[in-house]
Amino acid sequence: MPDLGTELAQVPLFAGLDPAELSALARHAFVRRVARGQILFTEGEPSEHMYLIRSGRLRVYVASPRGEELVLAVVGPGESLGELSVLDRQPRSATVDALEPAELIALAGDDARELLETNQQALHAVAIALAAGMRRLSGTAADLVFLDLPRRLAKLLLGEAEKRPDGSLVSQLAMSQTGVAARLGVTRQSLNRALATLVNRGWITLEGTTVRLDDPPALERFAES
Repeated sequence: MPDLGTELAQVPLFAGLDPAELSALARHAFVRRVARGQILFTEGEPSEHMYLIRSGRLRVYVASPRGEELVLAVVGPGESLGELSVLDRQPRSATVDALEPAELIALAGDDARELLETNQQALHAVAIALAAGMRRLSGTAADLVFLDLPRRLAKLLLGEAEKRPDGSLVSQLAMSQTGVAARLGVTRQSLNRALATLVNRGWITLEGTTVRLDDPPALERFAES
């Protein structure tokens, strides 16, 4: 059984807490593992825990009554989920599922609230995390309004880019084309057309589920134009 109190001390969200506070927070904490595609929690359900991501990536999304999805964020190791519901005691505002096998630390909502009500440093850290989430959502909303799909796609590919040992840049989006389309707020057919646009301009190459960025400066200029 891992020492969750010691592990929580390494999380920026709880850095600076004394051992007694960490012990109280870890008292009812446990490790939760989710498989790829498994739902962690669903929009509208009661919220009993907040989560710290140990490994893996998860997507946060909302769905329309017709089943259409809009991905709000993709989160990974070191990030947290569920702070908002812990603070306001309201049902979950979005659904979260795993893009790949993931491992999380689940913290009891009551324990997290008690800490936040008595520790200004922890409350400030959570406020910073929520502010970062709001900035991300504001950027997403602005992109949906002001950028056409090919430019939103270029921006997403640049934001997800990783360098290979050979120096080339690739984007591993860790989801199906349908999932990427939902992240961009479009249909799969529209996504395919946008990908074709970037391929035809010589800026990217599709390698199965990987996108190689052949001309990152051109993509950046395009995304900002």
